[in-house]
Amino acid sequence: MADFRKWLTALAVLALMAGAASAQIGTASGSANSLLICTATAAGTPELRPEGYTELAGDIVISCTGGPTMQIGANIPTTNIIVYMAPAVPITSRFLSSNGASEALLIIDEAGSTIGTGVTGAYGPQAPQSLCTYTQEISNAGGTGSSCNAVVGSDGHGYEVAVTSGSGTAGTCNTAGGFTGCNNAQNVYQGKVGDYGVNTVTFYNVPVLPPATSGVSRTFRITNIRVPVPGGQLNGTLQATLSTNPNQTLPVSGTAINIGVVGPAMTAAVKQVSNAFQQCITQTVALSASLIFTEGFATGFKTRVVPGGQHNGVPGDGTGNTTWAAEGTNTGPTSFQNIPGGLYGGFSANTESGLILPALNATTSSINYTAGLADYGTRLRALFYNIPSGLTMYVSTVSAGGPTTPWGGTSVTPAAVLVATSSGESTPDGTNFAPIASTVVGGGGTAGTTIGTLPAIALAANSSGVAEAVWEVVDSNPSAIDSLTFGVYVSYKPTSPSATNQYGTPITGLPLGTPANDVVLSFADDPTILGISTANATQGDTPTPRFAVLNFYQGPWVTINLCQTTLLYPFVTGAAGFDTGIAVANTSMDPFGTLNQTGSCKLWAYGVTVGAAGNTPLQTTVPGCDSLANPVPGTNCFPIVPTGQVQSVLASATLTNFQGYVIAVCNFYYAHGYAAVTDLGIRNLWSSYLALELNSAFGTQRVGVSGIESLIH
Repeated sequence: MADFRKWLTALAVLALMAGAASAQIGTASGSANSLLICTATAAGTPELRPEGYTELAGDIVISCTGGPTMQIGANIPTTNIIVYMAPAVPITSRFLSSNGASEALLIIDEAGSTIGTGVTGAYGPQAPQSLCTYTQEISNAGGTGSSCNAVVGSDGHGYEVAVTSGSGTAGTCNTAGGFTGCNNAQNVYQGKVGDYGVNTVTFYNVPVLPPATSGVSRTFRITNIRVPVPGGQLNGTLQATLSTNPNQTLPVSGTAINIGVVGPAMTAAVKQVSNAFQQCITQTVALSASLIFTEGFATGFKTRVVPGGQHNGVPGDGTGNTTWAAEGTNTGPTSFQNIPGGLYGGFSANTESGLILPALNATTSSINYTAGLADYGTRLRALFYNIPSGLTMYVSTVSAGGPTTPWGGTSVTPAAVLVATSSGESTPDGTNFAPIASTVVGGGGTAGTTIGTLPAIALAANSSGVAEAVWEVVDSNPSAIDSLTFGVYVSYKPTSPSATNQYGTPITGLPLGTPANDVVLSFADDPTILGISTANATQGDTPTPRFAVLNFYQGPWVTINLCQTTLLYPFVTGAAGFDTGIAVANTSMDPFGTLNQTGSCKLWAYGVTVGAAGNTPLQTTVPGCDSLANPVPGTNCFPIVPTGQVQSVLASATLTNFQGYVIAVCNFYYAHGYAAVTDLGIRNLWSSYLALELNSAFGTQRVGVSGIESLIH
């Protein structure tokens, strides 16, 4: 699998070289003195996630040909390049200073791509990337300042190149020397967000040296523009228009360029185990549900950076398939993802980071942020509600079916690891990035114990019974729709009833038969949890990426049913001078150590009402007394049956004029029933029988979720 990823990365570089062959940068085939003609195109149209606030738009490439031949040593004219987003969504590229100077970059002549050209020396694509910051751009207003001043030089073979004046080897970087051997002019410019509206980024005083020579082109690549999709403004195609000032220096404007299209949303599902758990039976650690996250399109789940990376055409740090190679660091990314044009057609399209420029960075709250470098790979979150006291819940620390260690290498088998529980979901991947290790999994287990085939960790609920688990994508396949599955496990040991909790502690805070014990699945981070505005104030904020919760993928993570016994009374009558006594014995008190239980029974009556006009079909119920606010035992409800005791009702009192059969569902194990039918002494008739025990349909009942979108399989 590692070879496959490297092969795709190589294809990206080859594609870039093939594209440049038709109008190579710095390759001469004659001379001309024509008009400067510039055209802007999209280098890629990536799919954008509907949930994403910091989605990377496609690069914009301005390609120029022709123009006048300039005099050696002359100042190169400059222009301001403004990019407008349509629709007018605020640009959310990370701010690296409070004034809006951002991680958005403009790269001249594909610097750092190492594409071979006819230029002698380290010029154009073979030049190292040299940064001109926004502050320097403003200082160099009009191209006459000294900060990023560029003048016309020569590579010594007749090709004009941009160089800096007053620098380089003494005696050669001057007019007499033909401006050969000079240092390269700055070729990477920092974008300023918001000067012409929240949907704009501006690059100031960019030097434009006309290619002049026939067959030679000059390019300006704009990259690292991030946009928010949620909110309804951007729900189709993202477009960009350009404006330059002065326009004659770089004659390109207008023309809507497609640089992104909104793809389908992520889906998620909660799949419960087929059999529900029983409250009164001790449960060792067992799977209760599977959480399934599925990307909406093939590049919906992204690693932080390209594993192994590429730096000037060679492996960045040699990490290759080592552990966490796809995570990088904050203090100098381990995977140099800095090849212009490398984000499309290769594995970089499957990363949260853009073009990474280590030279452009800033420190905020002790965290160092680097231009283009995301804080982490795609993160997936599960919020668990109503975790009851007396129950321990676990989640797997890795996704099912992932590659063998090392996680985060160059495998294309999708995988994710647990990185946060209940807090810290926005903590960036650090220098020593590693997942949360599996710990004790209950029942006297040891650290590192697995449940089935997956390691797991117990989650600690807060005072409201809520816990959070966050997993980060460390491997993904950019050519397929990935699904990531995580296990949820439970264990508990029931206790005997008490006056305040008659069913034992596992029921505390876990309403039965309701969707309140739900888990909600989504991307992380969610700005509403982080306290970040979801409007224009998202500009420049951290972390990157961050997401809106557009759809509530939700379902019960466990079903724990009351222990029940179901009894059938085949003949019950309370009509025409007859009556039936219905008795239930609670035999959970015994010499065998059975867990004592207390509960009530609900009677389900099926038959007829006997009357003067004939028999009328009837289906009615008699509730348990513990379910009523004002119970009258034996009249409007069946009494609570304490452990070791017997309770009964008369049909004449609870089922007047009824005749038929009765099913009693008792909320405890080891219930036994007895019935006696009599004519109330008129004819001295009397008969009795033992109730039949049925398999309870309620024991495996699974209650669905209503009123919300839920995918429960």
